[in-house]
Amino acid sequence: MSVPQEKLSPATIDVRPLTGAMGAEIYGVDLRHLDDATFAAIHQAFLDYSAVMFHGQTLTQEEFAAFGKRFAKLEDEPFLPHKADVPGVFYLRGAPKDAKTLSTQNLGWHVDHSYQKNPSFGAMLYAVDVPAVGGDTLFSSNYLAYDGLSEPMKAFLADKIAIHDVLQYGLNSGHHSTATPKALQMLVKMRESFPQTEHPLVCKHPETGRTMLYLNHAWTIAIKGLHKNESDAILKMLKDHSTKNVYCCRFRYRKGSLMLWDNRAVQHSPNSDYTGQRLMLRLALHSDWQPGQ
Repeated sequence: MSVPQEKLSPATIDVRPLTGAMGAEIYGVDLRHLDDATFAAIHQAFLDYSAVMFHGQTLTQEEFAAFGKRFAKLEDEPFLPHKADVPGVFYLRGAPKDAKTLSTQNLGWHVDHSYQKNPSFGAMLYAVDVPAVGGDTLFSSNYLAYDGLSEPMKAFLADKIAIHDVLQYGLNSGHHSTATPKALQMLVKMRESFPQTEHPLVCKHPETGRTMLYLNHAWTIAIKGLHKNESDAILKMLKDHSTKNVYCCRFRYRKGSLMLWDNRAVQHSPNSDYTGQRLMLRLALHSDWQPGQ
């Protein structure tokens, strides 16, 4: 049983912020051997910086999963077909710059599982094999995106509901086809599994209490109650605004790097700007949180 956080002795970890916006690298820890005080310090850095990276880790699949379970239970990945040997762990194969098909690695900016009622708590990547250059991941802060809006825009968005739809994104982007009966049947099954989901555009983080702009470049498709031209114009502005450089940070992987991010507080974008091999272990962390509640 974990010791209550208020009874833990302070742990010293080396947290090095990457930008003035968000993101940090953490040194001086071996993720295979964490006492409760050190984990509590890591968890606080995770909340403070929204995305953190550890270098020089040597983890088995079991150890990778065990670190994830310190935060939350592991959840399924509906669009990752390659399960690893440990339940909840998946292989994430790269999408180099000449890749022709859609994958989770060339979506551009997005939030994991926001098309579900309860989006993921967070996610982890462990770098097994990385290219010599490229393949970085970018993150943008939902907190700063909200803070950067004008007061009249904040007031306008305060009660607005966004519609998230993973299927419609695929149709809009051309990655889902309706050209054949088989393709249509696949889309019908996908719609049964993933109906449209509604989330407020503005909500509070369940742990930090900070107000966020909550949208998803990839599958936020409309603002409920607005005409399509109104919704499209406002969403384009918000999506462009939410990933301004001043709200972002960029992480570069080495072999043995572990990336951890707060999926509730950021959007992220993997860069498909490399050639050759990129292989990660991936896990998603479950949350019962529903945005706005």
